Amino acid sequence: MKQSANSLLDTQSLDELVDDVTSCARRCFQTQDPPRIVVSPYRFNPLGAHIDHQGGSAVARTLNQYSVGAFYPSNSPHVTIVSTSFGEDKAEFDLGDAPSGENWQRYAMASAAVFNQWAKSKRIDALGLNLVVEGTMVGAGLSSSASIILAYLTALASVNNVALSDAEAVELSRQVENEHMGLNNGVQDQMSVVFGQRNALSQVNVDAVDVDYWHDASNVSEVQWLVCYSGFSRELINSGFNDRVSECRQAAASLFETANRLGDVPENARTSEAIAALPAELARRAQHVYSEIKRVKDGKALWEAGDWQAFGALMNASCKSSIEQYECGSEPMHFLHGQALNTPGIYGSRFSGGGYGGCLIMLANAQQVEQAADSVFTAFLERYPEKAGVASIFVAKAESAVRVL
Repeated sequence: MKQSANSLLDTQSLDELVDDVTSCARRCFQTQDPPRIVVSPYRFNPLGAHIDHQGGSAVARTLNQYSVGAFYPSNSPHVTIVSTSFGEDKAEFDLGDAPSGENWQRYAMASAAVFNQWAKSKRIDALGLNLVVEGTMVGAGLSSSASIILAYLTALASVNNVALSDAEAVELSRQVENEHMGLNNGVQDQMSVVFGQRNALSQVNVDAVDVDYWHDASNVSEVQWLVCYSGFSRELINSGFNDRVSECRQAAASLFETANRLGDVPENARTSEAIAALPAELARRAQHVYSEIKRVKDGKALWEAGDWQAFGALMNASCKSSIEQYECGSEPMHFLHGQALNTPGIYGSRFSGGGYGGCLIMLANAQQVEQAADSVFTAFLERYPEKAGVASIFVAKAESAVRVL
């Protein structure tokens, strides 16, 4: 594959990222003491698009893109956060302060406020921290928002010598996004990061807040995950995400009066005839959700058997439904998916999250991954030359869960 500064299959290692934030933290906070390190991976979804908020189960894998922080305890409720992703921009506030400022600062303040409220419920007088944080692909559609929230919450728990249970971490991060950031999403992003494992896909069951693991087949080395970042950043708050959630809820209530989500509609009320009787727009949303729920159900046996052709076909069907039935995405993401469909060595692809920007996730034959990457990326830059130096393509390696090293 032709190598260039913006199309490297290899990415910066975790050790290098830790060294970067450690050096910056020592400089910013004028100490040579070793900081504590929090690592919170990003995630992508091979299957399960737009169904977690409707009671469905999404499928996720954590990957080697991260929020990485180096931090020191504070002796007061004061918090200082320096973000290297935004030119070493700084946020200073006290725990419990109302979120304000730029979006990244609001995420930090909201996380601190939610943690502080949780601590009060446990009769803990919470202390703040001094933290330097770096996000490797902010706004790329790989759940960087859930990753950074969990990094903040985990670091705050660490300096206060308390442990958040998995369920508590998921719930607190949900509160940050739903109650402070105005996003009507479910909890699959948070669950994906909390429950991630290196040797399995995670089927996150949002209602029960638990996970079924799809263990990697013995021939998993035959495939690699190829990720192409479009260079078009993804921001759910300002996209059509909330509108789609509202439409799904309208469809659910039309199918069954007391249903708040499509997953709450009884089987005998979600017939093809009942769905066809809905307004056309709502019918398409319901058709996507119910067909995607089935694709998730069918996917486990294929993944664990190592049937890459069939699993890739499910990914393609998921993306097609997202475009045609859920009507999400953007022209650049549709273009990328179309290129992948016609590229030898790629079994299947779908765009990350809402597809309003962000990444295309591809399941590729390991022996053909370099040629496939070159083909897709070259075609993309020919179509969008302004993204040269911003867009990138890389092989994603499996990661585990959010943690303090």
